[in-house]
Amino acid sequence: MNLKIKNIILFIISILTFYFLDMDFSSINPFDAFLVISITYFADNLKIYWLKNKRLVSNTVAFVFSFALGPEYILLSTLVIIFSKNKNKSFTRKAYRVLVYGATYSLAAFVSYGFSPLLALFLFITISKIINSIIVDGVKGFSLKIFAFEYFYFLTLIPYTYLFLYFNESPFRYMFVLVNIVFLILYYFIIKSNNEKNREILKSERLKKFNEITVELSNIIKEFSLKSSNLKILDETSEIIHKKLGYSHVLISLFDFGKGIIKRVGQKGINEDIYEKIKNQNVPIKSITRFFNEKYRYRETYFVPRADKLNSDYLYQLRDNVEVTSLEEDINKWHPNDLLLVALRDGKNNLIGYISVDEPENNLRPSKEELNILSVFGQMVSLTLEHSQKFSEIKNIAERDGLTGLYNHSKLFADLEAFKNQKEQFCLAFFDLDNFKQINDSLGHFGGDKILKKVAEVFLMHIRDDDLVYRYGGDEFVIIFRNISKDSALKIIKRFYSYIKQIHKSLSFSAGVSCSNDYEDFRELLKSADRKAYISKNNGKGKIISEE
Repeated sequence: MNLKIKNIILFIISILTFYFLDMDFSSINPFDAFLVISITYFADNLKIYWLKNKRLVSNTVAFVFSFALGPEYILLSTLVIIFSKNKNKSFTRKAYRVLVYGATYSLAAFVSYGFSPLLALFLFITISKIINSIIVDGVKGFSLKIFAFEYFYFLTLIPYTYLFLYFNESPFRYMFVLVNIVFLILYYFIIKSNNEKNREILKSERLKKFNEITVELSNIIKEFSLKSSNLKILDETSEIIHKKLGYSHVLISLFDFGKGIIKRVGQKGINEDIYEKIKNQNVPIKSITRFFNEKYRYRETYFVPRADKLNSDYLYQLRDNVEVTSLEEDINKWHPNDLLLVALRDGKNNLIGYISVDEPENNLRPSKEELNILSVFGQMVSLTLEHSQKFSEIKNIAERDGLTGLYNHSKLFADLEAFKNQKEQFCLAFFDLDNFKQINDSLGHFGGDKILKKVAEVFLMHIRDDDLVYRYGGDEFVIIFRNISKDSALKIIKRFYSYIKQIHKSLSFSAGVSCSNDYEDFRELLKSADRKAYISKNNGKGKIISEE
């Protein structure tokens, strides 16, 4: 329900109940009024939290005292709430607190007055607690444990408040009020001590979680940086952030500087249909780089509170840690338009992408402690990507022919071994260029190299996506046609003749074709295709031999 609508409803309830309480302001005692104001102000500003995210009611001691004095004092206590210290300066929010307590305690008083003092106190305590839980917590936020703990403390206020009423004529009766204040202070320190223990446990859990994350990320570096693609690394990365760091949505993006757009490369927690729409959007790099501003930076993270409010310079002071005393105010709660980015950089410290995270499980904006963890995480991911990229470059050099860019014979033997283990069916064609020596002699080595490059281009342009092309050495090439029959492979090879002729009128090729289902040893398969090409070359050239 909208906060303004809530305020209107609570205002109407408060006005009606206070009206029917039949207050007599002429009977107000100045000393009692002073005590009510002082105790209410003190108690309401004593912020008591349960564990890490639930502020407990602390002003009941003042309202019980006001209840004992009369309904006009309850109104006085309610008005004092207006002046309570609160970081949230919003009038609507302040009015809400005043009206919550006004409606809660006036309704409880309206029902309780008229009974015997002891029963009236019991009813006032019980009803006010129930009403407060309904208004503030609702069904979703209700905790039986917290309710019982608060209610037990409230019940301890009854005996001494009753004694205050019983010794109505004694000037020492105010000592009983003092005892209740002492109970409040004890209550505060008991909760505080418990919270400190829980805070240590929380820190210990965070350290444990950080260590687990570090170990998992180290495993990624070890297992994937030398063996897997960047996409695999990023997929594992987003999984850790999603599960271990507790963010509902994780999106990893890299910059495509050639096209000037952001490329989405990994995610967790985002609906696949939505992710596809995000991937298909051509978002300019400059649209996100404006958020990588030093005023939002903490180490390798950038937190932009209310990114929709950038023009008004809306900023947020980061907390050092997740403290229980920082969780009451709305300013610490995660807003749907908050933006949290983790920078990814290359070896020269240039920004190459980022990880954006959203909807933390604790529904809080990040503390410095959390951003420290994310920063280390981002640095390790950047390092992993850097190592992976360098290894890919080294691996590419080792597997590629320097002239044509095709795979080399070392890669061919490695692939044949892999196909053997996978029991994959394929046909292998061995090509030996005809008349290349004469062409090379006439054109020179530079011209001959150009011919070889063009032959490589022809093969690459006219094979299927799954097929592989290798330069075996000199003017010899190999093509592996995967998942194909021998007849289909021969049809593709025959088409190469016309394309090769376009490169040079004297150029042709002799080829031998063998298929894996005829050989158990793939090295024998290669030798067979080589032998057939040799036979073709020695028997008139320009032929394809597929049978021994």
